[in-house]
Amino acid sequence: MRLFFILVLLVFNASAATKDYAQKEAYEGCNGIKDPDKKTYCQAMDTNKAEFCNRIGSSDLKNKCLAKVNNDVKYCKQISDDRKKKSCEQYIR
Repeated sequence: MRLFFILVLLVFNASAATKDYAQKEAYEGCNGIKDPDKKTYCQAMDTNKAEFCNRIGSSDLKNKCLAKVNNDVKYCKQISDDRKKKSCEQYIR
């Protein structure tokens, strides 16, 4: 009886472990993002390349991206939204 109980626990534990693994495999990264500007921003952050930032249409998001990639506050100063500008500047400093 104990052996049966141990086998049942092992089977449930093994099935739970494979379920978690399958969920981690489904992560799509930047490709799962629907908004094209946010997707491009994600790619720029992943690759740390300004060429992706320059493809972004939203000027505030583009400047935030360039500030982070180049680690330069001058891009933060060009952001029109004051709250986003301050957040950007704090991130860089």
